[in-house]
Amino acid sequence: MFGSLRMSLPAPEVTFTLAFLILLLAVSAALGLPISYPSVGSASFVGIHYLYPMAGVGIWGAFAFLGQRRSLARVFLIALPCYAAVLFAHFNFKLWLPHINPNLYDGFYWETDQFMRPLVDACMLIRGFIDPIIPVDGNFYMFGFIALFYISFCYHALWTPDRFRQLFLAALLFQGLGTLAYLPFPALGPFIYEPGLGAAAASAQQNMLTFYEASVAHGPAWLAANGPAHFTAGLAAMPSLHSGGAFLFFLFAWKYGRILVPLYAFLLTFIMIAAVATRWHYLIDIPPGLALGWLSIWLAEKLAPAQNWQGEPALDTRPAPVAP
Repeated sequence: MFGSLRMSLPAPEVTFTLAFLILLLAVSAALGLPISYPSVGSASFVGIHYLYPMAGVGIWGAFAFLGQRRSLARVFLIALPCYAAVLFAHFNFKLWLPHINPNLYDGFYWETDQFMRPLVDACMLIRGFIDPIIPVDGNFYMFGFIALFYISFCYHALWTPDRFRQLFLAALLFQGLGTLAYLPFPALGPFIYEPGLGAAAASAQQNMLTFYEASVAHGPAWLAANGPAHFTAGLAAMPSLHSGGAFLFFLFAWKYGRILVPLYAFLLTFIMIAAVATRWHYLIDIPPGLALGWLSIWLAEKLAPAQNWQGEPALDTRPAPVAP
């Protein structure tokens, strides 16, 4: 089955990206929803300046040049545009979420949090305990998550180039499938019931909630005028893609880059605890995100055989069997 998939999808990255963009256009046309393009300061309210990702791309490009010399053009001409296109669609779908599925399941998710309240309280206690080391009002949550991308891409481009394409495809699939996973059972987040730790998180949550309520009240015309300035302001709690993305990179490191595992284990644990402690996410948001991370790696390994992007099969580095 998957052999035929590989034959019919010689470039699964491009195929998936085109399918996702076609879906974006179809939903936009069917529901009359505007496609927004980000303005320069659209992520500033969460403390992310657009130059940070651009600097990261430059650093990653240097490592890609060392590890993917003969396929550097393909890396940049396929990988970066595909991921940028899927990310562009991702944020548009988040802006559209209340107009695609206006139902909210926060009430049910909140009840599950109350059922597991000791675990919620433990997350808040642990996050408060490490506040002197990693300030609650800092932005380590987001920068740590972004660092997982660039460290992974740099490491695998240089040291395991035969697995680099699988890593990129897994991240691409995760971003796209995670977007679609928001649609069936959407939620805003537990911050609508109680404040989490950190004034910065509370401020960002209130800004995003205000945007959400205005979008619902005024409809697509208002969204068309205000979407670009709030391109990353879409609210979606279920599933937790930050937790799932961190798990994806941790799992990939466990399989192909064990030297990264201690750092990634810390970042994964921190992100899951902080997601709950700041009340961005319910506890129930975490497991579906982790499952999606695992599924994305599994699909990437099936769709893209281990090889360099120039088409050379990966070398078998396993030790030869020893005769008894």
